[in-house]
Amino acid sequence: MGDRISVSFRNGDEESVVLFGHWAGMSLVGQAKKYVKELMKECEGKHTYPLERMEPNTVMLDFIFQYFKDCPDERIKRSYYLGKDENDGDNSDNGHHVIDITKKHEF
Repeated sequence: MGDRISVSFRNGDEESVVLFGHWAGMSLVGQAKKYVKELMKECEGKHTYPLERMEPNTVMLDFIFQYFKDCPDERIKRSYYLGKDENDGDNSDNGHHVIDITKKHEF
């Protein structure tokens, strides 16, 4: 049993590593889209740092930081893990979702 899903971020031909969530369900996609919307607004017109350039692996790292920063535990004990691509883990309940960070989306 689970609510398995995976997400990654894409910018052109570059795609980030994949974040898998065993119990996360579609809420992980919603949180990722909300994060990208806020990031794009914050970084508009800036290109100095990898995050401002929307480099996918850096975006993924910052998303993970933001997603877990309010976690009450000192460690991430939940069923989250990274994979090299969408086939490197289990996303059998909700599939894999690629979030294109080069487009303005209505999230």
